[in-house]
Amino acid sequence: MKKIIAWITVIIFILLTGITGSACSQVQQAPITISTAVESSTAETTLIEISTEETAAEEKIAENFEILYVPKLTPPEGLGTVPWFDTVEAGLIQCASDYGFKSTAIGPPKADPAIQAQIVLDNIGKNFDAIIVCPIEDKIIDSAFERANKAGVLTFSNEGYTLKNVTFDIAAMSNQAFGQAIMEAGAKYTNGTGKYLVSVGFLNSIVHNEWADAEIEYQKNNITGLSNILGYSKGTDRFEDNEDPKIANEKLTQYISNNKDLNLIIGNSASTGMAAGEVISKKRLKGKLFYVGMGLPVSIGRYISEGVLQEGFFWDPYKLGYAMGYIAYKTWLATEISEGHSVIKPDGSKIEGYEEMMLATNSQGGNIIAGNAIESINIDNIEEWYTKFESYGWPQR
Repeated sequence: MKKIIAWITVIIFILLTGITGSACSQVQQAPITISTAVESSTAETTLIEISTEETAAEEKIAENFEILYVPKLTPPEGLGTVPWFDTVEAGLIQCASDYGFKSTAIGPPKADPAIQAQIVLDNIGKNFDAIIVCPIEDKIIDSAFERANKAGVLTFSNEGYTLKNVTFDIAAMSNQAFGQAIMEAGAKYTNGTGKYLVSVGFLNSIVHNEWADAEIEYQKNNITGLSNILGYSKGTDRFEDNEDPKIANEKLTQYISNNKDLNLIIGNSASTGMAAGEVISKKRLKGKLFYVGMGLPVSIGRYISEGVLQEGFFWDPYKLGYAMGYIAYKTWLATEISEGHSVIKPDGSKIEGYEEMMLATNSQGGNIIAGNAIESINIDNIEEWYTKFESYGWPQR
């Protein structure tokens, strides 16, 4: 059962953390993409003609507003679900309930960019005032979003790093901040001294490499007692684990054997954390070799509880879903979204991590809005996070 859970976790993280290089880097902002193990269709996307004729404006009241959420994958009934996207949707539904608008989720039955784009196109001109997509492939969604924009539909994304035709790409935090937080944690557990190693899923994974860039740069400038065992030449200063725990295990075992002074592993791939837990336990290096990096309770919580691994970093999918709904709704109301804007509940309380958001643009000129919603699990709070995810409908132990 543990092996089954582990592999399910790997698939979830692959969906979340961007293993392909199809997207270009955003300007100091946010996370993620899709597993090569998931089939991608070569079918052409049908682009329908959308009328641009103006219609009478509806009164701007909540009950007239409706969002369509399009995740990367919604498996057919009987084949399970993708808990991450279910939890994002739960946050969106809560925001809709709080403010009185409507939300609907329709995802592709397999992680296919053509099918995902067709869902967007098929729903232009229906009841949806805004469409939110977690893109499998930016280019094809950008084309669909261009059609939607011409039809007067607001377009939003999460992980849409190179989208041009987007009202806002909504991110939990900047990639730079995420990488810095991980390296700061590594310095804490090692007292800022020793040798470290950095992983990425693939060397062409945009998000993982932006995290790694931030980690290494922050160490060079601020934690001089630490040094990278792979040196500092861009590209060879990190290793790839192919988003595969077996490969990560093999590579970590080799690095540990060849570097007796290695005392810190930084994992930007979820597979590295899972492998590090096994290797450190097997080699009885608990308390001597530390791990910080990507990891949810479901993937590394057991090792965190045992003190084998130190800290796993992530962002809360429920809060992200709430923020997406709020920003889309306020934009529809013509509320100006400016630097420092907050995500606020109807009672006036602010969503933690989204109290003061940042604005930026990506490499294509698309608008980005990001919070500072970095979360982590450690031995002191792991039980709280187990409880929190269970309350979201995603039990993790």
